[in-house]
Amino acid sequence: MFKLIAYAEVTSYLLLLFVAVPLKYFADQQLGVKILGPIHGVLFVAYCFMVIRRSNTENWSWKQTFWGLFAGILPLGPIRIAKG
Repeated sequence: MFKLIAYAEVTSYLLLLFVAVPLKYFADQQLGVKILGPIHGVLFVAYCFMVIRRSNTENWSWKQTFWGLFAGILPLGPIRIAKG
């Protein structure tokens, strides 16, 4: 489940960053951001929840937990955490 959420979060972030935002600012099309923004927000929160859950079940140190959460703000960071 963790991998699925990590990959979905990365996909939503990249779509938002490279499709919806450029459409908003260059073509005045706001619909992509209005749809993908909340989806990405929910997936980001789910990813953070899953990192904390995984850190508790696998007894991660606070540094591992921090880097797992920090990776969530990087475009491909969650994939790296999900593989490791």
